[in-house]
Amino acid sequence: MDRSPAVSFFLAPLAFFSVITAYHLWTIPSPDPVYATIRATGILAYASSFFAIVTPAFPKESMKLSGKTFMQVHHVFAVSALLLMVTHAVATWVSFGTPTVFIPHFQSLRGFLLFGGRVALPLFILTALTARYSRKIPFWRKIHLLNYFAFIVATSHAVMIGTDFDSILMRALAWSMAAAAMAVPVVRYLRRKRQDPSRG
Repeated sequence: MDRSPAVSFFLAPLAFFSVITAYHLWTIPSPDPVYATIRATGILAYASSFFAIVTPAFPKESMKLSGKTFMQVHHVFAVSALLLMVTHAVATWVSFGTPTVFIPHFQSLRGFLLFGGRVALPLFILTALTARYSRKIPFWRKIHLLNYFAFIVATSHAVMIGTDFDSILMRALAWSMAAAAMAVPVVRYLRRKRQDPSRG
């Protein structure tokens, strides 16, 4: 199988968001390399998780464009997202010097959304683990739906606290991506229903 379509498919979105990341780091310099790491991994983790979520809605298109099955595409983006999220969280821990950066905030709705990354990370890890051990967890698909909630709180975290999501364009991009992600289960349901009308 020719690898060039797959390379292009994976590198194109990475290159796009890498350019965005580089632009933001250039226009708003981060003398502290740890803080620069937090910012860069935040943007790239957000992008990777988005592509991991939307690829299952377009299995044929993913295979046609990449030469890989949609599950292979999904897994590449999902693993990349998790690695970037963990790096983002650890860098935040190093920067603030306290493990409390991993503890969700439940005192107020605003605080919960502001620090939504603290909720999103364990949820993404949970859904990844249940998918990995799906043969032992028959209801893993229901748990996997938490990905959509995790992406919404990750979006709120990004636009409320992210240095690189201050601009109108970045906020519009983030909420557009969130809306697209929320449309995925609807698209998948409609496709299944078209293929098998007997399924409600």
